[in-house]
Amino acid sequence: MAYKVTVDRKKCNGCEECLEVCTGGMFRMDRGKAVPSEDVECMGCETCMRVCDPKAITITASGVTLSPTFMNLMSVLDDDEEETLKSNRA
Repeated sequence: MAYKVTVDRKKCNGCEECLEVCTGGMFRMDRGKAVPSEDVECMGCETCMRVCDPKAITITASGVTLSPTFMNLMSVLDDDEEETLKSNRA
């Protein structure tokens, strides 16, 4: 499935956390606020939503189905991220 990202400019505080955590380069800054890049597709990992304290980011499914290969790759990345987080806490 593909995803659409929206940022509520009224809620965004310009902290740039979403830019730092997004491995797909989904965000850019515009006049001190985060905005989704138009030429990048969101993978739906929701990492940006988790780091956004003002809850300015919304991700919605676009209804486009992604290939099983892509979905398998995403699950491997999720597993790697969890292992990294665990090792950083230790």
